[in-house]
Amino acid sequence: MEREDRKRGLTRRKLLVNGARGSAALALSPLLIPDSAFGRTVARTASGKIKKGGTLTFARSVAPTQLDPANSIVQGDVYTLDKIFEPLYITSPAGDLLPWLATGYTTSANYKTWTFHLRPGVRFNDGTPLTADDVVWSINRAATDKEGPLSFLDSAIKKISASGTNAVVFTLAEAWAPFLSDISVFANAIMPKNFGGKTEKAFFASPVGTGPFMLPSWTADSDLTLKPNPHYWQPGKPYVDEVKITYVDSDNQRVLQLTGGQVDIIDTVPPANVASLKARSGIQVFEFGSWAVDLLIMNEQLPQFKDVHVRQAISYAIDRKALVDATSFGTAKPGGSFFPPSLQYYDPNTPYLAYDVSSAKQALAKSKYPKGFATKVLVDSGNETYVEFAQIIQAQLGKINIDVSINRLDHAAFESTFQKYDFDMFIDGATNDISDPDEMASFNLDYVDGGSKSFWSSYDNPALIKLIHEAEVEPSSAKRGQLYAEIQKIAAQDVPFVPLDYPPNIYATSDNVHGFAVNPGGAYRLEDVWVS
Repeated sequence: MEREDRKRGLTRRKLLVNGARGSAALALSPLLIPDSAFGRTVARTASGKIKKGGTLTFARSVAPTQLDPANSIVQGDVYTLDKIFEPLYITSPAGDLLPWLATGYTTSANYKTWTFHLRPGVRFNDGTPLTADDVVWSINRAATDKEGPLSFLDSAIKKISASGTNAVVFTLAEAWAPFLSDISVFANAIMPKNFGGKTEKAFFASPVGTGPFMLPSWTADSDLTLKPNPHYWQPGKPYVDEVKITYVDSDNQRVLQLTGGQVDIIDTVPPANVASLKARSGIQVFEFGSWAVDLLIMNEQLPQFKDVHVRQAISYAIDRKALVDATSFGTAKPGGSFFPPSLQYYDPNTPYLAYDVSSAKQALAKSKYPKGFATKVLVDSGNETYVEFAQIIQAQLGKINIDVSINRLDHAAFESTFQKYDFDMFIDGATNDISDPDEMASFNLDYVDGGSKSFWSSYDNPALIKLIHEAEVEPSSAKRGQLYAEIQKIAAQDVPFVPLDYPPNIYATSDNVHGFAVNPGGAYRLEDVWVS
C-alpha cells in the first residue's frame, strides 16, 4: 500500500485514472529486476562482489500445514509458499507494485479489459516453460475456489483467456479499482496447468513453481529445507545454496537461538528484546514498516457481544496508550482506526471510542448486561506481546465488572479454535497483503463476501458492506477516500473489534546476513539474500 503523498512512482490509483498502458515505468528488464527497484542497495563484500553459496538458517514462528496458495491464509504459511510460487505482480519492500512474471499490461478505455504480457524465458522448477494457459488455469482456480478465503479479491473477473502463449486477457464485469493490486496477492500465484498432470495431493507434496526456491519434500508442521530453483528466471539467483527453516513457537526461544548462533534470522522479535539485541555485537535488528494492526475481536454469535453497547463499553475501557507503553517499548503506536496509518485512505480523524472509564460504564449500563459478565480471551501462548495484551485487558475490563479469563493455546490450536468460532474474544493481527485497502476493508468487515465473516467476528452490517462495494468500483481517488473515511467511522462506532496498536515488522539477523528486506504486507523474498 502506498499513500499518495509518498511519491514513489505511480500509485495503483494513478495507473487506473491516467490509463497507463504497459509504459516503460512498468516494463522492466525481461531477465533481471535490478536491486534498485526494491528501494535498497544489496550489500557487497569489500571486493564489491556478492558472496554466493552457504546456508541461510531461519527460525520462524509458524509452520505450514499445507502450501496451496489459494487456501494458505487460513491453514498454511504464506511466507514459505511465496518462495516457491510467484504472481504476475509483486509488492516490493518499498510498498510499490512491480511487474514480476508479467512485464507490464495494457487496458481498454473503460478499464474492463486488461492484457498482461508474460516475461519471456520463465520456467518452472521442473524445467517446463511458463505459458499463458498456466496463468489462466491458476487464477481461475483461485477465483472459483469457494473455500479460498481470498477468492473475493478476484470477484470482478468475468473471464480469463490466453492470447497466444505469452499474453493473458482479463475481462472484468466492471471497472475495478483494486484490480492490479488484487493480481499481486499470493493467492493468485501461478502453478502449472492441471498441476502438471499430477494429483493435487502429489503436487503439493513436492510443489512446482517459478520461484527462486523449490521444496523437494516436506512434512506439515515441521522444519523444512528450500533448495535453489536451477531454472530461475533471474540469472545467478538465489545466492545461497539452501534455506533451512526451523519452526520455534516461543518468541524467547527464537531470540536465544539467534544470540547463540544457531540461526541467522528470526521473525516476530518481541519488542522487549529490541533494545538489548540492538546493543549486542554481531546482531542486526530491523523494524520494517507494515500495513498491520493488532485487534481484539469479539464473537457476535454470543449474545453479550451481539449487543453494541457491550462492544462500545469494551472499546472505552481499554487504555490503548497504556497498553502500547507497557508492551511495545517504543516500537508500536496506539490503535484508533482499523486501517493502519501507513495504509492508503487511512483517516487520522476517525472518531473511535477512546479510553474513558466513565463512558465505558455508561455504555455498559445501556446494555442488557449492566452489572457485567464473565468472559474469556483466547491468545497464542507463544506470542509474548499478545499474552501481555490479554493480561492488561483483563485488568482494564475488570474496572467495569467484565471478568476476563485468559485461554492460552499453542499456535496451531489457537488458529483452529478461533476458526471454529470457539471463542468469546481473541487477539490476533490483521495485515493488508496487497497495495490497496480493499482487502483490509473486505476481509475485516464484509460478512457476506469477505472470506472470513468479518475476521471471524460475525459482524454483519449491510449498509457498511454496501459502502465497501462502492469503494471497489469508484474511479475517483478523492471519492474513494471519502468512502473509506465513512467505513472507518462506522467500524469505530460499531466496534466489531478493538484496534489495539499498529506494530512494525520486527526481524533480527546475524550481521553476516545481507540483502534481507520485508514489504509492508509482511512478505520477504530471499533470492537477494546472501551470507558472508
